[in-house]
Amino acid sequence: MKRLASLMFTALVSFSVNAQTSSDALSAEQLKALVSGKTWALTFGGDLKDPSRTAYWDFKPDGSVCGRLHGDKQGSKCADTGNWKLQGDVLCWNFEWIGVNYGYKSTCKRVRRADGKFYELIDPEGKMQAVPFYPLETSRR
Repeated sequence: MKRLASLMFTALVSFSVNAQTSSDALSAEQLKALVSGKTWALTFGGDLKDPSRTAYWDFKPDGSVCGRLHGDKQGSKCADTGNWKLQGDVLCWNFEWIGVNYGYKSTCKRVRRADGKFYELIDPEGKMQAVPFYPLETSRR
């Protein structure tokens, strides 16, 4: 009985989290302002307070993206490049190889505001956990 109650609670929590993702998503206009010409500090499965687990990506106004690996410094040489675009209120990108082993080489994500300056990338299909990030100064590269 405890196991059944635990499973029901887990399902309810999962449903609540997934239901929250779409209603808290940024609008297309908000997303464009957050992405175009910006550099993001983000982490896939790490802590943004840990420089060794933080990556910096430049989303250039021309639709190109420069991706750096976790631990690389902001402004350093791109580890990989690709393209980004907005499809309404969804951000899509396609890299040459970054993320190929983890399912985010070519993907589309919604964005929601978290706490303070922080945001989260949300997988509309729920296949990937939320990815925390925050925007930095305007990209100059």
